Amino acid sequence: MRKMKQLCLLMVLLAFAFLPAAAFADEAGIGVQLNGDALQFTDAAPVMEDNRVYVPFRAVFEALNADVAYDQASNTITAEKGDTKVSFVIGNTEITVNDKAVSTDAASFVRDGRTYVPVRFAAQSLGATVGWDSNSKTVVMLDKAALQESLKGQFTLMDKFMTYSEAYSKAPMAVKGTMKFDMKMADGSGEDAVMIPVSGDMVIDGINSAEVASMNMAMTLNLDELKAALEKAGEWTEEDETMMAQMKEFDMDVIMNIKTGKMYMKSELFGMADMDGNAWYMMDLNALLAGTGMDLQALLEGVNSGSYEDYMMALLDTMPVNDAAGCAVLMQTIEQYQDKNFQKSGNNYVSTIKDETEGVVSTMRMTLNMDGDKVIGYAQEMSVYMGTAPLMTMKAAQKGNDVTMDMSMNMEGMMTMNLSGDMTYSATTEKPQGAPASGETVIDLLQMANEELAKAAA
Repeated sequence: MRKMKQLCLLMVLLAFAFLPAAAFADEAGIGVQLNGDALQFTDAAPVMEDNRVYVPFRAVFEALNADVAYDQASNTITAEKGDTKVSFVIGNTEITVNDKAVSTDAASFVRDGRTYVPVRFAAQSLGATVGWDSNSKTVVMLDKAALQESLKGQFTLMDKFMTYSEAYSKAPMAVKGTMKFDMKMADGSGEDAVMIPVSGDMVIDGINSAEVASMNMAMTLNLDELKAALEKAGEWTEEDETMMAQMKEFDMDVIMNIKTGKMYMKSELFGMADMDGNAWYMMDLNALLAGTGMDLQALLEGVNSGSYEDYMMALLDTMPVNDAAGCAVLMQTIEQYQDKNFQKSGNNYVSTIKDETEGVVSTMRMTLNMDGDKVIGYAQEMSVYMGTAPLMTMKAAQKGNDVTMDMSMNMEGMMTMNLSGDMTYSATTEKPQGAPASGETVIDLLQMANEELAKAAA
């Protein structure tokens, strides 16, 4: 019975397969990141003093493209960038910015022949936004003004892509499609681990617009392998038989309302997982993003402007600086989609970004299918390899009204999943449902999670 409930939860998670995700990893030691790139310190590493990070002064100022000078007679360091001039005396807490004195509560100091400055004050004095990622112990800096200035006029190809995309978002479109999937997830660990197998089909039927999408996903599962595995392990029960009969076919309704920032899910599957099978489960994206400092409505204004440049500017404006991995992903996205990174290939334009870190190779590729000066389709590909072993591959492509998607994940000993399918858009006069009907039960997932955490802590 326990494994059958785990399977229900797996199927709930599968419904999120279409949502973008990013992988994050902690790093050892204190790091300093500028515009998504880790700064390298060759002869003096950053240090933590009184809960503040200090770095060698020349490294941070020069990374911010400032001209640096040191006057030994007065023990004064000066950094100039554009119209901004910053100076301070080593050991003092006062910084002078354009002849205006600014008091701080942290002073620079000399250690082992190197002068250290508080990185936050140093970077902010030159206009950078500074934050701290406590998970990875990384100072995160974004020079937003310089980045935005450098990006002006750099997204003309992606503007054509936005024009293409608008045809499938401004007016409501009916969406129909099918998906096939098979997955296995480990129950237990080590030699005692048992892989829970399940495969099936999903029929998608819904309506999509620029701000709201509502769809029904009708799932048919093949649970024969699971039944055989449980019978072999001697864990098959009459309750499992009853639940399996219920799970062979079930529906899930999903509403994504970008205008309100809320997503709703409803399925009898929740009931099989000891939740309320008659309720809508809601996730408030505004509340979720508020914890990161991002502004969903500001992002939407950029998306709906029809300009990819405006969208990138909105991302930079709202990007929080307490997430080193998130900033790195954002900067990689900005890098990939600039005109200079697209190479012409026949009638198409292709941009590829490749990164290798500690043996993990990730590749992202965007292909724009062109007809003259117009985008008529695209393909977005991503892969992550550990050596020659694929950890994840994904491809989504659209041409005309037809969309295809393929995805695979392989986490050795933990989970494997393969998913493929296609969808077709067509014009419709119907409008998507923006929220559950009046009187229906809606349960806030974040509130529910917080209540469960409070109970566990009590």
